[in-house]
Amino acid sequence: MSTNTPALNLYQKTFLLTRESNRLGDTQGDTKTLAKTLQATLTDYLAQPEVQKALEGQWSVVWGPAVFEAEESATSYADNVMYVAASPDESVYVVAIAGTNMKSAYDENKEDNGVNTTKSWLEAFPSLAPYGAPLDIHPWPAISTGTALGVNNLLGMTDTLKTHQSLRDFLRSRSGSGAKTLIFGGHSLGGALAPTLALALFNPGGGPLNLRDWGHVYVLPVAGPTPGNKGFSEFFQKVFPPINSNTLQNPYAWNQNIWNSLDAVPHAWVVDMLKQIPALYHPRWASGHVPIELAIEIDAAVLASEAGGFVPGPYTQLPNIEVPGVVQGTVTNKDEFFAQVAYQHVTAYDLMFGVQALVSEGAGSALQKNVQRWWNGLSRLAPRDAGRGATGG
Repeated sequence: MSTNTPALNLYQKTFLLTRESNRLGDTQGDTKTLAKTLQATLTDYLAQPEVQKALEGQWSVVWGPAVFEAEESATSYADNVMYVAASPDESVYVVAIAGTNMKSAYDENKEDNGVNTTKSWLEAFPSLAPYGAPLDIHPWPAISTGTALGVNNLLGMTDTLKTHQSLRDFLRSRSGSGAKTLIFGGHSLGGALAPTLALALFNPGGGPLNLRDWGHVYVLPVAGPTPGNKGFSEFFQKVFPPINSNTLQNPYAWNQNIWNSLDAVPHAWVVDMLKQIPALYHPRWASGHVPIELAIEIDAAVLASEAGGFVPGPYTQLPNIEVPGVVQGTVTNKDEFFAQVAYQHVTAYDLMFGVQALVSEGAGSALQKNVQRWWNGLSRLAPRDAGRGATGG
């Protein structure tokens, strides 16, 4: 790490803390073993002088980390990960939500690509029912089945290492003064789960937490795929209106998905944006045309998106900030294409937020390797799955 890194602003601090939630990668173990492993590595990381200088003091893990595994064993991998970090004076809390684990087939198949069916907002989170949404939102809010699954996993987590509380109960115990700042953040899959979890918890139509109990509640989703329909996007914006910085340039803002224009992942799952992916990097294919496998994968993704949007309406981006990207080198074949996809989805954001010298090696590699794994899963979104329609699941 560089010793010349200046102090970060709150946007950068949040992004860095959420990036560090991706450290487990190919580490195996049951949920408590993995939670202890991540707790130790995070504690060491936050104690490093360069990190403390950048974060302006000793941040600490105050809840978790908590780990979810769909099939828990001594040789399984983390499927979902979350922890809460607090600033030195505990005036700011960051809920850091991990992205896709490159080793998790569950993440790839069930959460990332679980888009050909949807869940109505009313049925999405059984543990929070009964609750609703504003009656003036049309169409009714709906989210992908994969997003609902991931958020329910997060809601069901218990911190087994420190507080022995769910996130909901922990946040309730730290609220009440009306002065503290709470931020939900995540990159990639975490960029879809963070806004959805925040809205579920602070839903004015019956959510368990109240915005009035905090000085500020913000969301910082980065590089997130689109989690729901137009109604969901409008609902999120009503509860978490976009807030742009008055003194800093983009990408610094709250309550908007911040994405690199050349990142393929945020192009999912809006149909027109999916169709743009093969031409993102102005490729000069050696074969003279888009590789057939790439075309098949895009077609499958489009069919899945159309199926998911058949009943509730098409997938619609959350309020967002598109940051122009810069192509690195040339693309003439599929390997070069995926190298570009990986760079634009991982490294480009570290540079965008100015934290590349601070991101740990584990957090960086775990995210970069998952990109092609996610993409390869697109080809399994077969037309027969899309034909079932958006009836839940």
